[in-house]
Amino acid sequence: MTQTTQTKRPFDVLSRNIGKSVSVRLKGAQVFKGTFLGYDPHWNISLAEAEQCRNHRRVTLGKLILRGNNVLYVSELDHD
Repeated sequence: MTQTTQTKRPFDVLSRNIGKSVSVRLKGAQVFKGTFLGYDPHWNISLAEAEQCRNHRRVTLGKLILRGNNVLYVSELDHD
């Protein structure tokens, strides 16, 4: 049996989104949006122009690093 779709590895997907707008959801239902600057092997996520989205309000935070063991998912907001 041949594989017809290419397997996507998580770090490959993250690498393709550097410089794009992303949404990061953490444990405890916290959501942060910003420009994805990078990550490390522990899934620590660095964002620029970050905002925390809470109760339909946005709190501007600037640059921040989100601890990897709290990250549930990273979602791209830019759609080409």
